[in-house]
Amino acid sequence: MYAETVFKFCKYITVSIMVASIVVFSLRLFSKLAIFIVTRPWRRYRTFKFRSSQGKTAVNKHSYPLYCVVCLQEPEEGDKMRRLTICRHCFHADCIDPWLGETLTCPLCRAEVPSLPPVNPLLLLFFSANKEL
Repeated sequence: MYAETVFKFCKYITVSIMVASIVVFSLRLFSKLAIFIVTRPWRRYRTFKFRSSQGKTAVNKHSYPLYCVVCLQEPEEGDKMRRLTICRHCFHADCIDPWLGETLTCPLCRAEVPSLPPVNPLLLLFFSANKEL
């Protein structure tokens, strides 16, 4: 009788631990998915170092100008560049950062660039992006 009770108790504990771990795993997966969905539109640009062979193929392939439209200078080997994800135009990081601080449009095609995300992107699930927190 005692062994049967202990066996049932161990079975109950094992099932409880399995259910709890599945719930925790599901919540973690949901939170990662929610964060990915909420932060995806906020991706403003990609940063990379300019390499002459990389730049020429990208420029020729997409017919972009061979110079930064903000400062009108050609990128040199090792320059820190930013590519806007909305229109895929490239600029020097030192040139586009002040530009995006003043205006939220691409200097070349005037495509709207998303503003900076809030401190906690999960807040967007509960508050609209237009409200200031």
